[in-house]
Amino acid sequence: MHVPHTVTDYRDVQPMVESTTDMVAAALQRSPVWERMRTASLPLHARAAYLEQHWEGLKVLNDALETAGCATQLACALRDYADALGTALDRAHATAKWREHHVTMPSMLEFRRRVAQLVEARNAVGIAAHAVVRLAAAGACPMHGHPHISPCPAVTVVATEEDEEAFAEELSAATLMVLAHGSDVCRSYPVDHDRDASCALTAAKIRNALR
Repeated sequence: MHVPHTVTDYRDVQPMVESTTDMVAAALQRSPVWERMRTASLPLHARAAYLEQHWEGLKVLNDALETAGCATQLACALRDYADALGTALDRAHATAKWREHHVTMPSMLEFRRRVAQLVEARNAVGIAAHAVVRLAAAGACPMHGHPHISPCPAVTVVATEEDEEAFAEELSAATLMVLAHGSDVCRSYPVDHDRDASCALTAAKIRNALR
């Protein structure tokens, strides 16, 4: 499905966007990874690893929108959130070097594959759906000193009823992928975990394995 980056007579999916944003925030707040953050049973490096998934997701989607020729307000919002989250992680790590060796969970690899498929198909509707969910997740993330960032901008790529159905389906798929990050973190960093035995991968390890 090739969809231009914006259409003149687009369908109003804002109610869907708002309900998804609320649902994602509520689901995250009830999730095991958030419960462990509240009870301080999740190590600080595990909390950072969790936030790194959302930072990476924001950057992947921004690149996807630009590659698909969809440099919209959504892309600007993704960049703003990525910058804010990156700054928070810089403070948490006390260095910016984590960007070269950040943790990549299995669910992030699945997410990357799905976004690559959408980019190849130039499916702006699907990419926009993932952007909405990722912005909702990033906005809900517990970050100390999180700056105020405007709500998710309007989605202007949904032109037909078929597009709207596809948008709704991709919203659901994107939500499951976002929630999977927390599950991966809890499995990778169980209580009394052995850090060296973690299933988490760093970007550097992946690059080395592909050589």
